[in-house]
Amino acid sequence: MSNLTKNTRNLIYDFAPPEWYRLHFSDEAEIERIQLENVRKHLSYAAKHSPFYQKRFAQAGVAPESIHSIADLARLPFTEKEDLIRFNKEFQTVPDSEIVDICLTSATSGAVPTQLCQTASDLARLAYNEEIAFAMTGLTENDTLLVAAALDRAFMAGLAYFMGGVRLKARVVRGGAGSAAQHWELIKTTGVTAIVGVPSLMKKIADYALEKGENPAATGVKRLIAIGEPTRDASLNLLPLPKQLETLWDAPVYSTYASTELATTFCECEARQGGHVRPELMVVEIVDEQGTPLPPGQKGEVVVTPLGVTGMPLVRFKTGDISYLIDAPCTCGRKTPRLAPILGRKHQMLKYKGTTLFPNAVLAALEGTGGFYGGYVEAHKTTVGLERVILFAAWDETRLSRKEMEDELRAKVRVVPEIERISREEVETKVYQFDKKRKRITFFDLR
Repeated sequence: MSNLTKNTRNLIYDFAPPEWYRLHFSDEAEIERIQLENVRKHLSYAAKHSPFYQKRFAQAGVAPESIHSIADLARLPFTEKEDLIRFNKEFQTVPDSEIVDICLTSATSGAVPTQLCQTASDLARLAYNEEIAFAMTGLTENDTLLVAAALDRAFMAGLAYFMGGVRLKARVVRGGAGSAAQHWELIKTTGVTAIVGVPSLMKKIADYALEKGENPAATGVKRLIAIGEPTRDASLNLLPLPKQLETLWDAPVYSTYASTELATTFCECEARQGGHVRPELMVVEIVDEQGTPLPPGQKGEVVVTPLGVTGMPLVRFKTGDISYLIDAPCTCGRKTPRLAPILGRKHQMLKYKGTTLFPNAVLAALEGTGGFYGGYVEAHKTTVGLERVILFAAWDETRLSRKEMEDELRAKVRVVPEIERISREEVETKVYQFDKKRKRITFFDLR
């Protein structure tokens, strides 16, 4: 075993000091002390080692050592996705010899994949992050966790879930981006008690079992940890598809939110009322259109500073996702704020018939409805500059009428887009055209 391998192994298990495990239940003063300490270390490291931030901080005229509070972060400039694409190598703070893993963001819809390089310390941080996230849902070393997410193609998610499960000392089944049939066999043969994966895949697995005359609710699966797709609305109510999953599996659905750039997870605890902020690993801001930080309860863009990253650290990264923070006490006893569900992508926000509309809300209003088989949304510009929104959907007219769909949409998203009926095969071909097994793409912006 090489020294690098030994060091990585030790880091994975020794990364977090004991006080971090208790931090979420500590008083606000202790939480703020640890967070600010980590913020100052992070900024100092970025300013010393990152060519990008050396230039960016100098241009802004702000020295990292002048940041004396979390609120002071607002004096620093934002980092945009475009920055990562254009100046990718300038974000790297260590020589290539210290990079042990290269992650790529998904490159759907023709977008350019972004490279994020990780050190051994970053892998250890990633493992700790997911260990605590899984533990929040009640997962323990006695569980068998099916990772139903891609572990290949340089994606971060499957790697993070696998390492987090290992650090938690659970039994981990590396199902990867397999078919519903493969996952169902793994669940039965390995005694899976928890699944982490996208909700639509969990539904496919359950449907496959039922088609075979078997019952997913009888498997012993006790937790469904949902990634990559919305599960709750703005009021934290479970959406139709996750509701259906809970019935099919007789198990609760836990929502999560993360991205490759953040390398940190917002995960629900057993109270299931928003994803807890990890103060030792991140600072979260919600900002308005002008970039001004907003108070808890107000909706805006999610901005995250992931703390402690050593390969390619980021400062005030604009995610492009819309949500809000919840600072009301959580019944689980944690003192940390929570991030509400992601309401949509900033660049996908549509103005339709005088109403703000996010495409994912259109499908979320119908998924789980009997007779609705799925669909996707397209946005177009009309010749007079207005936005035209079309829902291409597959449904069984003997179980669900067009009027019932329109009523459901009117009740949940307040407006009804144009609806065009297509086959289930056409839906499947369209939404999985960029990735046959991993995650659906359900919005196509043709404006």
